[in-house]
Order: sequence, then C-alpha cells, then structure tokens
Amino acid sequence: MTVIDIGTDSIKAGRFKKRGKSIFIEGLSIKSLPYQTIREGRIVDEAVVSNRLSEIVNELKCRGDRIITTIPNNNLVIRNMELPEMDDKARLAEAIKWESEDHLPFPDEGSVQDFKILSREDGKVQILLVATKRDMIDNILGVFERISLTPSVINIQPMALISLADYQNNIENIVAIIDIGTSGTRVIIGDRQNIYLSRNIDIGGNDFTKIIMDEEKLNYIDAENVKKKNGIPEVLEEDDIESIAQMAATGMGQGHYMTALARNLAEQIGRSLDYYNMKYRNKIDRIFITGGGSRLEGLKEIIERGIERDLSTLDPFINIGYKKNISLKGEEFAVTVGLAVSEVLPDEG
Repeated sequence: MTVIDIGTDSIKAGRFKKRGKSIFIEGLSIKSLPYQTIREGRIVDEAVVSNRLSEIVNELKCRGDRIITTIPNNNLVIRNMELPEMDDKARLAEAIKWESEDHLPFPDEGSVQDFKILSREDGKVQILLVATKRDMIDNILGVFERISLTPSVINIQPMALISLADYQNNIENIVAIIDIGTSGTRVIIGDRQNIYLSRNIDIGGNDFTKIIMDEEKLNYIDAENVKKKNGIPEVLEEDDIESIAQMAATGMGQGHYMTALARNLAEQIGRSLDYYNMKYRNKIDRIFITGGGSRLEGLKEIIERGIERDLSTLDPFINIGYKKNISLKGEEFAVTVGLAVSEVLPDEG
C-alpha cells in the first residue's frame, strides 16, 4: 500500500505494509513543489505535479501498489447531521442528499459526498457528512491519470489525523488537533467515532514567509531559508502591539508582523475551541499540534500562551516500525502516516 499526500509546497509519500493491526514503513519520499504550483488547494501546474509524482513512484517502486490519497482541506466540509431512522440504505442516502443542501456552501449538484453512520438510537440516526467540490476531486485525479495511476481510496485529512492519534492511544475522550500547513491551519476536534468540529483558518506557513519576502525584498526560497533559520523573533509583551495598522504606520519590522500574525492565529484557534465548548460542553482532554508549519520556532509557544493550554506534538512515527535506512522526518508526514493507519484500523474504510 502506498499513500500519497499532495500538499501546497511538497508531495509526501510512504509505502506501508500491514503487520496485524500495526503498520511498517518500507519507504518514504518527499518532493518539493515550486512556489504557487498549488494555489488555494487547486493544482494549477499539472505537468510539474505529475512529474514529481512519477519521480516518487519510481523511487518507491510502488506502481503495482494500492494507492491511497487525500484531498486538500480547502473547500472540505464536515458536518454532523441527525435524521429519522431508516432501514433502507437507498432512502437514507437520498434523505442525506436533500438534507445536505442546508449544510453545504456550494451547490449539491457540483459536490461529491460521503457519510458515516455514527449511531442509531431513539428513532434517530446520527450521520457524519463529508463533502467537497467535484472539480477538486477531478483536479487531484487528473495528475494521477497523467502517469497512469488510479487511487483506490480518497480519504480526508482530519479523519487521518484522528486515526493517527487513536492508533497511538492518545484518545481517551475528546482531543483537538491543530494541523498547521503551508497554506492554512486546520483545527480538528473529535474522538474515536466522530469529528465534532473541523475548521480551516487561512493562516499557514507561507503567510510568515510572505512577510519576510515583503519586508526584506527576498524571493520565496531565500525568505523560506530566513524563516527556518530565525523563526519568530523574541515575542513582545501584549501591550507593545495593539494592531497591525499601528505597526504599518510606525514602520515596524518583520518581527512585529510575524508576532502579530502568530497571535492572530492563536486567537482564531482559541475561538474554535470556545465554539466547541459552547456547543457541546465536553472537556477537551489534550490538544496536539502537527504539520510542517508547526516547526516554525516560537509559534507553538505563542499559541500556547494565546489559548492558555499546553500543546503536545503529534509525532507520526510513534509505535510504527520502519527500515533502518529510512530517514524519518517529523510533523510533515503526519497526514501520510495517518492515512496509512486509517486503512489498518477496523472501523476505517
């Protein structure tokens, strides 16, 4: 089984073998993508992406494998629904289709939907609805078709990350996972059976890079190197920065902008946690942070102060075997490993 995760700035892939109810990594590969090859989750240069995919397939020698992939978080909708109990699966599917019109921000006829039955009790059926735009699916599949590959399963990133946390025995009741990617951040709150909240925040690693590009007049690659080397400069006291508008007026440098952006991200994460608490009134036991963007030095600490909670790093390689010659990278492979895990756990499809 090979998992391929096409992200904004890179393609991550892994070849996995099942060993009972655990998995073993036979190979990992990551290929970078040029800046803005993918914009807002949409592949704009299919030739470049398909070429990188071909390199990965040749490197992992996985052409005959079952291929698992995922769709970007952009335009992904996850909702909980309640419907009257129905024994007929066709009737239930039709009812979900009609009911979903009130839950989707895009037309039903242009969407691809799937659902999971969470429970049946008291004459009601609880449903987890997942939907995305049909053209987003076509966009992803198009690059696979260019190299004559057809994915067997298209899973969603929030479910993959929940599956990973469960596989590592990190879920006792409710957990939150903050996945900071290149183009955005996803806040996921769930347990072993359900995702209660999945919200996308339009702040990711590239937004910090763009600050350096603008302030230092650097190209993308040079700005990325500066960001990785320096991180977010020393955090100022809250009273030192009142608004981004004030910083622009006073001509403050990139450090102030990066700090302000990090605090903005922390504030929006906090709002998501508050919304969940208000709606469900269940305690969140632990909060995990993952994604390549979470490695930005100083960001984790700013978020912790902003939400007044400790964050645990979701290490994707815990309790997973691998060949000795494999170089393990950290958080950027969380979705990849989570997708593999989701095919091992008995309740996942």
